[in-house]
Amino acid sequence: MCWTTTKSMTTTGQSPKVKTVVKAGAKKIDKLLIRRIPVNLLLFRPGHFWIELIHDDEDDTDPAMAQARQDGLNDGEINNAKIQPNKANGFRESYGWYPAGLPFQPLNIFNNNLVISTDGVLNGDHEKRKKKDKNKKLTPSDDREAGRKTNNNEHSIRPFDPHQNARFHPEKIPFTNNPYVLSDDKRTIEQIFDEIRETAMTFSDEWSWANDSYKETNCHTLLFIILASCNLADPECIGEDLDKHFLRYKKSLMANNNNPENKIKTRQKLVKKLSNISRKAKLN
Repeated sequence: MCWTTTKSMTTTGQSPKVKTVVKAGAKKIDKLLIRRIPVNLLLFRPGHFWIELIHDDEDDTDPAMAQARQDGLNDGEINNAKIQPNKANGFRESYGWYPAGLPFQPLNIFNNNLVISTDGVLNGDHEKRKKKDKNKKLTPSDDREAGRKTNNNEHSIRPFDPHQNARFHPEKIPFTNNPYVLSDDKRTIEQIFDEIRETAMTFSDEWSWANDSYKETNCHTLLFIILASCNLADPECIGEDLDKHFLRYKKSLMANNNNPENKIKTRQKLVKKLSNISRKAKLN
C-alpha cells in the first residue's frame, strides 16, 4: 500500500513538493496544516490523519507547567496538580478521531457490525487512553496515547491531537500540505478556525475501519468532513488524486447511492463537495 508522498513541512515557510498549479485567486491557508500518515499494512503502521491550527503563541509556557516538567512530574501527576493553564504550553491545536479502546470486536460478525470498531473519541481523550500515559514523563514532543478534546484542559488552553508531537519529528509524517479557500471566500482565519472547532467538537460516532469502505468512521472520515464542511479545498492532494484513502472511500460511498441511511447520504454529499472544490481550486 504505497503512496506518492511529498516532503513534510513543519513551519509555514516550508513548501511541499507537489507540482500543482493552483487557480489564480485561490488562497492558501498558511495557518492550517493537513497531516497524513497513510495506513501501511506491510509495515503494520495504522496511520493517522489530522488537521493542525497554527498559533504564534503555541510554544509559550506557564511557569507552573515549566516547573512541573523540570520537577519530572509524570502525566498523571500533572493531571492531578490542576495547574489550570493560561498558555498553550507547547501543544498545537489540532483535531483527529481515535478509538477509545481496543477496536477488535470479533463477536460483531454475528450482529452485522464491523469487526474493527469501538467507541470513537476526539483527539483520543478517553480514560482508557489516558491510563496508558499516566506513569510516563511526557513533553509536547513525546508520543502519547491521549490528547485533549476541550479548551483549558490539564495541559493547554487548546485541544490537541496526540499526534501533534510529530511536528517535532517531521520524518514521521509522510504527507503534509495546506488547504485552500476559493477566490470568493471572504472569511477571516479566525472564522475558519471557529468553523473547524465547531465541526470537530460536535462530531459524534463510533471509530471503525473497513479498508476504506463507506461503512467506516475513523480519522480519515473526520478530516474529510472537516474540510468539506468548512469549505476548505485540498488541490495538492485530493485534487491530484494522491489520497488513496479518499479515492477508495469516495468510490465505496458512491457505489451505495441507494443507501437510505441519512448519515451515508450526508457523507456522500460532503465527499463529492470536497472533491469538486479541490479540483476547482486547480488551474486545470
